[in-house]
Amino acid sequence: MDIFNNLNTLCNSCVLHLQWIPSNVNLKYNDIADSLVKEGTTMPQAYVEPLTYLELYSRRKALVNISWRHPPAHSWYRSEGPGATIHFKGDRKDQTAVARLSSGHLKTLRFSRGDKKFNICTKCNMIEATPQHLLDCVALVYDDLLKRPDFVLEVMKANDLMDLI
Repeated sequence: MDIFNNLNTLCNSCVLHLQWIPSNVNLKYNDIADSLVKEGTTMPQAYVEPLTYLELYSRRKALVNISWRHPPAHSWYRSEGPGATIHFKGDRKDQTAVARLSSGHLKTLRFSRGDKKFNICTKCNMIEATPQHLLDCVALVYDDLLKRPDFVLEVMKANDLMDLI
C-alpha cells in the first residue's frame, strides 16, 4: 500500500511510465543472480518467523497435489475389493450413469413407503419399479455392473432405460 501511495504522489508532479521487463531474457549476469538465489535458499536461516495462513495453505495444497498424482497402493484404490470404483472406457456421462446405477443414486428415484422407486419402468410399464427391477427387467445381475459395465451400459441403451438412470 505504501508503494501505491508513493506512486500516486509521484503521478501528481510528473508523468510516470511503468514497464514490465521479463526476467530471463539474456540479461547480463542473470545466470549468476539465479545461482546465488538458489544457493541462498539452501542456507540455514538464523531466525524463522511463524508461517502465515497463506504459506501454510500453500504448503498443504502442494502436499495434497502430490498425493493425487501418486495414488496410494491400497487394494480398494486399485479396484480389488468390495466397494471399489468401476473402471471402463466411456465418456463422463456413461461413467456417471453406471456409477449411479451401481450405487442406487438414480436421478429419477423417489421414496415410497421407505423404498427408492421409479414411477414406472419404461420397458415393461411396471408401476413403482425398484433399481433392482431395472436389472431384472433386462436379465442382468448386480455383478454385471462391476465385471462388465460396458455391456450393462449397452443393454440399458438398447432397452431405452438411460432416461431412468
